[in-house]
Amino acid sequence: MLTSLICFLFLLATGFCLLCERCSSTNATCTGPPYSCPKKQKHCLTVTTEYLLGNERWISTYKGCTRKSYCFPSSTTFTFPSQRKRRGAMCCNKPLCNRGTVKLPPMHTKPNGLLCSGCFSKQSICKPTETLTCHGKERKCVYYDMAVQQGDQVYNFAKRGCGTKYACMNKPYIGGIPGLFVETLKTAECTVPVRGVI
Repeated sequence: MLTSLICFLFLLATGFCLLCERCSSTNATCTGPPYSCPKKQKHCLTVTTEYLLGNERWISTYKGCTRKSYCFPSSTTFTFPSQRKRRGAMCCNKPLCNRGTVKLPPMHTKPNGLLCSGCFSKQSICKPTETLTCHGKERKCVYYDMAVQQGDQVYNFAKRGCGTKYACMNKPYIGGIPGLFVETLKTAECTVPVRGVI
C-alpha cells in the first residue's frame, strides 16, 4: 500500500508512474488493489471474454498494466467450430482508470447469410474442416495461428471462423497483461466470406 501511495505521489509530481487496478476472475468483473506499473507499461487494461461451448458458458476478466501496443480492440465477436466468443476491452492511461466493468458486445444468434470455413487445431496449421454460418456483425473470415501464455503455461493452436470488424487483423499481434496472460497471434489473416445457406 505504501508503494502505491509513493507511486501515486510520484505520478502527480512527474507523470511517469501509473497505478492500475490489478486482478483476475471467472466473472464479468473483478476488483483488486492498486498496482504500480512497470516503467514500460503505461496503460491500464480491462478485458472480459465470454465463451459459449455447446451448453456451457465460460467467462473471465483480467485487469492490470500493459503496453499501448498490447491493448485489445474495443469489442469483438467470433464464431468458431462448436464455439462462440465475445470480448469487451478498454485501455486508458490515467491513475486507476480501469476500475469498473467493460460492456460485452451482443452475442447475436441470427445468421447473417455469410459463410466462412471453420477449423480448430492444436498445431500451428489448421485446414478447413467445415463451413460455418456467421452471425450478427460477423462479416469477415479470420484465421489465427496463436499462442496463449498464462503464468508458466503456454497453449498453442490454430483456428478459422467468422469475426467482426475489429477481429480482422492481417499482421502478427500481441495483446494482454504481462504477468497475467499474453495472447500472441503469430499469423493473422482476414478474408471476405461468401453468401449462402448451409
